[in-house]
Amino acid sequence: MRKWHKWIGLILSFFFIMFALSGIFLNHRQVISGIDVARSYLPSDYRYNNWNNAALKGSFKLSGDSVLYYGGAGLFVSDSLGTQISYFEKGLKSGADNRIIGGIAKTNKGDVYAVSTFNLYHLDKASNTWSDQSSLLDNDERISDLLAVGDSLIVLTRSHVFISATPHSQFEKLELKAPKGYKKEASLFRTMWTLHSGELFGMPGKLFVDMLGVVSIILCVTGIIFTFSPHIMKWRKKRKLDNKSYSNVWKKSLKIHNKLGAVLLVFLFILILSGTFLRPPLLIAIVRAKVSTLPGTTLNDDNPWFDKLRCLRYDQSDKEWILYSSDGFYHLSDMQSQPRRIQSPPPTSVMGVTVMEQDHLTGLWLVGSFSGLFYWDKVSGKSIDAYTMKPAVMRRGGPPVISNAVSGYSDDFQGRKVVFDYNSGAKSLKPNEGFIPMPEYVKDKGQMSLWHLCLEVHVGRIYSPIIGVFSDLFIFLSGILLLSVIVSGYIVYRKRYKRKKKSKNENTSC
Repeated sequence: MRKWHKWIGLILSFFFIMFALSGIFLNHRQVISGIDVARSYLPSDYRYNNWNNAALKGSFKLSGDSVLYYGGAGLFVSDSLGTQISYFEKGLKSGADNRIIGGIAKTNKGDVYAVSTFNLYHLDKASNTWSDQSSLLDNDERISDLLAVGDSLIVLTRSHVFISATPHSQFEKLELKAPKGYKKEASLFRTMWTLHSGELFGMPGKLFVDMLGVVSIILCVTGIIFTFSPHIMKWRKKRKLDNKSYSNVWKKSLKIHNKLGAVLLVFLFILILSGTFLRPPLLIAIVRAKVSTLPGTTLNDDNPWFDKLRCLRYDQSDKEWILYSSDGFYHLSDMQSQPRRIQSPPPTSVMGVTVMEQDHLTGLWLVGSFSGLFYWDKVSGKSIDAYTMKPAVMRRGGPPVISNAVSGYSDDFQGRKVVFDYNSGAKSLKPNEGFIPMPEYVKDKGQMSLWHLCLEVHVGRIYSPIIGVFSDLFIFLSGILLLSVIVSGYIVYRKRYKRKKKSKNENTSC
């Protein structure tokens, strides 16, 4: 066990430090939202090419000859023919994370609004400048969606609906009613996620997990020091050099390593184990499971829609609202009525809906996610694959499937129905129809937020060019090995501690 702890720990120390550093940054997204990393410095899979990697999510017709395109790469304006396309971000907060545009809407008075991850913006058409209107929401939640219906502007956050009437100078905050059969439950995945980040216990919990991250780095550094210090001291001794300072460092490192590891063993074990369940294959066991919310935690909220709201649309045909949440699809006649579950929803990835648009002529809905793109008849419940035009095959249970990973959709470029695939980028639903070529400046100047880079590091995807097919199992294998390292280290520590204690008692008795 001593050798296992030593050598496996040394091999994994780099990854353990990267887990810890990235985890600390992930816990404070808004603090680091203005810091970016050039995609040109990252592996080729992370560089923009043909509008891939969710560079574009959708489009919005600003006027007869201008179209806005928006998504993870920011906000762009183009003429209707796509001969010119340029950034349209004057007034937006700096930082790639602050320029991920999730939706654009125009009120019946002609006012144009847009939402990013945390901000609401209004467009001053005279100067083509965006002004930050986020203070009107009095909200620190992540924004999920934006739409305009009649004279109402509606902002959907992860937990609430904000509605504003003309002149949109203030918003009313609404909490939707609980659906029929509601139980105060949370997904096991979400519970594990918030436990792993510490968010389950609010800011104190996040800060405690940050502290565990710092401790993890200290354990790795001290482990490396007391492993290699004896060899350095031996080399120095042969050359008759003084080793006193090195000896002190070695002793202090060993003491710190043992004490921190022993005292925080249980918390480190829970931290690593919970993280291991957030990626395949253990993820499959918890992704669809529900558990009761734990009293005293952030998930035990009185709001039945806490952190669940993702997309809101108004059905012009049936004159009702359609709500997509992490619990599925619902419909409601108005914001004060009780949401009712839709029994035959379209196929949707567990990662959520990325496209939801209605054809006002047929009443059909176009719904996209990482499970594909489908035409959905809400009345009959039937779904047709938009690529093959064949009935969708509904799956029940089993691991999540990613096929035709749809990250966005647009039909504002010469009337063409263009799908944005996360991996391959823009492609038309009809053969031989193209899309606006991605300018070189988007590829050359493409930025990734530090937060998203940390996420890629934390889940191990950043190492895929090196470890290839094993990247999907990276978290699982790393988790098992790290658990074995801390357990074996504690066993070795206890054995030595007992041996020293026994020797000390024998000497005292003599």
